[in-house]
Amino acid sequence: MRTKISRRTALKALGASGVVLAGGATVISGQSDEQSSDVGELELVYEFEPPEGSPQEPPFGQLPENVAIDPFGNKFVSVPSQVQIWKFGPDDELVDQPFVQFDSTEEFLVGPTGVEFDPNGRLYSAFVSDLSTSEDAETNGVYEIDEENGEYELYAEISNDVEDFPTFPNDIALLENSLLVTDSFSGVIWEVKRGRTEVWAGELWDGEDDFPTGPLAPPAPTADGPQFGPNGLQFTEDKRTLYVANTSKGTIVEIPVLDGSAREPEVFVEGLVAPDGLAMDVDENLYVADNGANQILRISPNGDVEVLAENEGMDGGQETTTEEETTTAEEGTTTAEAGTTTAEEGTTTAEEGTTTAEDGTTTAEEETTTAEEGTTTAEAGTTTSEDETTTDEAGTTTAEEGTTTAEDGTTTTEQGDDQTEPDSEGGVPILDQPADVTFGTTDDQRETLYIVNLALSSQFEEPTPSFVKLDVGIEGLRVER
Repeated sequence: MRTKISRRTALKALGASGVVLAGGATVISGQSDEQSSDVGELELVYEFEPPEGSPQEPPFGQLPENVAIDPFGNKFVSVPSQVQIWKFGPDDELVDQPFVQFDSTEEFLVGPTGVEFDPNGRLYSAFVSDLSTSEDAETNGVYEIDEENGEYELYAEISNDVEDFPTFPNDIALLENSLLVTDSFSGVIWEVKRGRTEVWAGELWDGEDDFPTGPLAPPAPTADGPQFGPNGLQFTEDKRTLYVANTSKGTIVEIPVLDGSAREPEVFVEGLVAPDGLAMDVDENLYVADNGANQILRISPNGDVEVLAENEGMDGGQETTTEEETTTAEEGTTTAEAGTTTAEEGTTTAEEGTTTAEDGTTTAEEETTTAEEGTTTAEAGTTTSEDETTTDEAGTTTAEEGTTTAEDGTTTTEQGDDQTEPDSEGGVPILDQPADVTFGTTDDQRETLYIVNLALSSQFEEPTPSFVKLDVGIEGLRVER
């Protein structure tokens, strides 16, 4: 039996303090501000029960994490907070609550994460139990589930063999006669066959040398525990490219694939807030559940980013770049080739107080006046208060409390207690940490994107875990081996 990390460390690693699920970077923008006319409005499928208090302490609530859909339109939704998988029918009706009940240890977070349906008739689920302190927890790894009766059996255990450092099996993709499974803590993608696992992409940490720094790797572990790296997976139709969301780094990584083997990963798009689940349409546009921004994004094959859905009256605040654009961030300084640097989700400040773009625009320390009460007033008309808000000349309001700037230029905003609720007049559902996106499979649902709202570290006063859908006007890519 491997040594388990402490419960306190596990909670911090999973975002109890906003460590995992609120990330992001300030970089130059390739994002469209206009929503496509062929995209509908969010529609509610099912509203789950939120936790009664902290989502990390019982009762945990019903927090959905992932969704898989079979060829007949049945939807399977993982609810790790209840150690369950639920089943919704072809008409989005709730069929079984639960369809699968794993053994519960009543610990957070121990349960099923990513789910995927094999068109050959089997349902697979990743399962996290390395965070458990109980000897009775289900084995950490991947389970195979009978679609007819919900009976399950261990398909393969996942372990990195590093003492006191857990693995976090997350999303699943089908590849020929094996499964690919992201490990969000270890920063690798496992190739999983029955009873066998090996690293397919990424560098596995040995527990002694420096933590890997490649595109798939999460930021290095802190005193609070591991950070969150590779998450959602999506293949192109020809299986020659695999896209991976790196949550803490705010990037989408692309991995060329040759004869089923991974080649060198590269960053495709960066500057998202906390990307999670991925899907793809028949035109090979990528759909992203940007967990930390409360947005659903569509990314074209050449890297253009479009916001398809967000909460009315709220701005996700991230800016993006493709691999063709260069961003250098050292000691908090951001230099963009396009000459434009914007910090919308918080404040990114260089050590010397200077940000320089190639067009020669410079904001210097001498242009800033600091008052005794912690208020900073810049000549551009920006006023910052530690406990209040920042308002620029364009009228943008940003919550300042809990904003931190990392050495690599990453800006992370911890969610405070006083949060603004989005305008949801007319019954439009709220996006509350969208964690996964999956296209429907029946003829009348092929243009429908199904979305689960995790609401684990909700920024709203009342968390809203839910199952919603969105008509995007393009058919989704079929799930195939």
